[in-house]
Amino acid sequence: MQKLNLVLTDFEGPIDLLLHLIKESKVDIYDIPIAQITQQYLDYLKSMKVLQLDIAGDYLVMASTLMSIKSKMLLPQAPDEIEDEFQDEDPRDQLVSQLLTYQTFKKVAAYFEEKEQYRKQQFDKEVSIPNKQLEQFLEPGSVALTDLATTYAELLREQKNCQPETETIENETLSIEDATDNIMTELKSVKKTTFKALLKLNGNIEEIVTDFMAILELARKQLVSVQQADFKSELFIELRN
Repeated sequence: MQKLNLVLTDFEGPIDLLLHLIKESKVDIYDIPIAQITQQYLDYLKSMKVLQLDIAGDYLVMASTLMSIKSKMLLPQAPDEIEDEFQDEDPRDQLVSQLLTYQTFKKVAAYFEEKEQYRKQQFDKEVSIPNKQLEQFLEPGSVALTDLATTYAELLREQKNCQPETETIENETLSIEDATDNIMTELKSVKKTTFKALLKLNGNIEEIVTDFMAILELARKQLVSVQQADFKSELFIELRN
């Protein structure tokens, strides 16, 4: 019999101790040398007594179970019992079943313990929800249609404040085509100017609307480009090459 140098450790129960003995002895769990394992188990209990350690009742019950299995396996069988196809099952089968079940649960517990330790190293951050709607800033140089509309609305308000409360409605004297020609003529001379400068602020509302429609038409035809240095800055109209 292989000599086993057993190191006394804390076991969770007799089944845990048996698994430890089987592993250290390097024997097949499905074919346990019951005499060898029983002797090692009893030696462990004796070591605990020498150290004056309390032995739980479960350990003593397992010791008696091992002795019972050992006794059954040592008893000789009659010839008719050996040839019987329906002879009794191996006395170790129930013990092996308990060992396999315990081993499975122990592996599962070790797996979840590893996951728990890994999870403890992670930290969750609460969802950050802004108190109010954040403004979306455009990249420098990009212009949205709302920028032109906003500037146009501001110009109309300024123009309305400058006009008297009573006006005389006059027939339109400037068409969009004429306004387009005038804007193109001005841009050919200056190449680039502000959006406000192109509108006739000294004229009436009809002229401002006509000039605004003309600028939109030129932008649609890609004859001019609309630029903005940064958010809410001055709009510039430039003649395309």
